[in-house]
Amino acid sequence: MSLSSSYSARCGLAVLSGAVYSLAYPPLGWRWLVLLGIAGLLIALQGQVGTRARAIGFLHGMAAFGVGLSWLSQIFGPLAVVLWCVLAAFTAMFAEMQSRVVRRGIHGWRLAGFTALNWCGWEFIRAELFPLKFPWMTAGLAVGPNGMLPWIGVYGVSAFVVLAVALGVVWRWYGGLSVLGLILLAVVSFPDLPAPSANDPRALTVAGLQMEEAAIDEFIAATRKLPPAIRYVVWPEYAVPYDIRNDMREWKFVQSLCQERDITLTFGTQLRGVPGGGWRNIALTIDPEGTRGEHHKVHTVHFFDDGKSGKTARPIQTSHGKIGTPVCFDCDYEGVTRRMTAAGAEMFIVPMMDAKPWTARQHEQHGELFRIRACENGRWMFVCATSGVSQVIDPHGFVHARLPVLAEGPLIGTIRSETGLTFYTRFGWLVPWCVLGVAVVWWIILLFPAGEMTRPSDRAFSPS
Repeated sequence: MSLSSSYSARCGLAVLSGAVYSLAYPPLGWRWLVLLGIAGLLIALQGQVGTRARAIGFLHGMAAFGVGLSWLSQIFGPLAVVLWCVLAAFTAMFAEMQSRVVRRGIHGWRLAGFTALNWCGWEFIRAELFPLKFPWMTAGLAVGPNGMLPWIGVYGVSAFVVLAVALGVVWRWYGGLSVLGLILLAVVSFPDLPAPSANDPRALTVAGLQMEEAAIDEFIAATRKLPPAIRYVVWPEYAVPYDIRNDMREWKFVQSLCQERDITLTFGTQLRGVPGGGWRNIALTIDPEGTRGEHHKVHTVHFFDDGKSGKTARPIQTSHGKIGTPVCFDCDYEGVTRRMTAAGAEMFIVPMMDAKPWTARQHEQHGELFRIRACENGRWMFVCATSGVSQVIDPHGFVHARLPVLAEGPLIGTIRSETGLTFYTRFGWLVPWCVLGVAVVWWIILLFPAGEMTRPSDRAFSPS
């Protein structure tokens, strides 16, 4: 086979494995295909350097994100191609560093270890540090809820997934199977938790209204129809798409509703007149005694007028305990829920907005991120969306109840306050930072030709 045809085959393998990688996520959700998707990329990269390696990585990324995130075209039209290219650039940079480390003569288990660091480093930058932060479709997310998440978080799980594949591809098959066995054990031995008992003093029955583009009168009417046992109600993000406290008539209606039904209510609204101008997207919590508190959305949505970003992540003290009320996109990233948990949040009530035109695939993929956050921090989570997916999630990340995409109506479920902190909440969140630190040192070393890294004194005494 000629070199050109061999390279063409490698490019084809990169595209195919990228598409396979995307199938690990909803709507199909064939989770373990993530292993084949990464393995195909590593095989295609073997022996390739420079532009060829970068091209293989880029093709893999374009196939993975173009297929898996095809719904971006529903939102951005042709500009979605630009976003796929930006995301694929991270896979290209991963491929570039892989080629550089191989040229240094690093092989076997050392190469496998570097591969895990290299992947996790770029993934963490793409998901949490890059200005266009994008935490969807990470390798750890494909695994789903598992016993490793409360210890090392989703990015730590990504490192283990890639390590398992890399050991099998570049070293010995039994090395890869050993790590894969640990991951499988973490999945199969991690049970979903029983629903809280109605007699449990720490249990709380919550109702969420999954309704999109409904007027406030419709939310009030739907709340009045809920069973009398409901003690907490949540309306979705943008349920009241203006500053309700500037409308005394409607503000009194909502306050009267809480008094009439004896409920605590969290709903999405706005805060106008913030310092420096503009507005903020907030989750406002009130009860029969008045306003309990508000959370200002920290992670506003890219390219949309989603208000000014908030700066704090603290729970709200209610009669039911300390409640974390992150808003939608806040749960895509690890920081807000972790900081709220560390500050005392005992459970989460989350208003969310995923618009109807954004396709079922987008809704389902987004819903998985909330399960990861619940599992990392060991907290019950009640998510109320505009058009799906509303869900009740236990501290192990498993769904106990949900309303499907585009359904309309109430979701009722029981959650429970928890006070213990996971290792992840305390220290494990530092794992990807440590991995990134080691990876950056490697990347800097690899940017220099091997000869330039040798000290002058070494050259002076080296044999001719």
